[in-house]
Amino acid sequence: MQVNMETFKKNIIALSDIDGEKARKRYIETFVDTKGDFYKTYIQEKHKYIDGYCYTGYLWDVLLSKIVVSEEYIKKIAEKVNNIYVFWDIYSCERILIEDYWKFEKSNVLKMDILTLTLGLDYLPEDIYIFDEKYEWSFILTHEYIDDNRYCLLCGDI
Repeated sequence: MQVNMETFKKNIIALSDIDGEKARKRYIETFVDTKGDFYKTYIQEKHKYIDGYCYTGYLWDVLLSKIVVSEEYIKKIAEKVNNIYVFWDIYSCERILIEDYWKFEKSNVLKMDILTLTLGLDYLPEDIYIFDEKYEWSFILTHEYIDDNRYCLLCGDI
């Protein structure tokens, strides 16, 4: 089952720019290896595009202590989860060639419950980072598929 965009937007909270930036920064400090060359070259160093400064790597490439899990595993565990936060990689429209891809601002961090997320996945970019308010765990849904299964990751303990 899916909800329409208007219903989806009514059931989420977009953090303020300041709070969103703080949440993204804390996420990176908690779950991302920021010391390696990949992070410094492709994520920390942003490049100018027609739609602003964006990075060219994926955060999920430099996650600390990640394990591969199935999308079904995430859905099963999600039943134990209530409020979550969601954000996505900051990519340029020059690199994402899908029409009407950005339904939200690229820098947004959204707060919602897990049911709202599952019903509204079609309104979010393909690579999303889902985490709890205590920064204890994170699920990552990527755009990659391996043997017809979506490449999903888990960091931390749930």
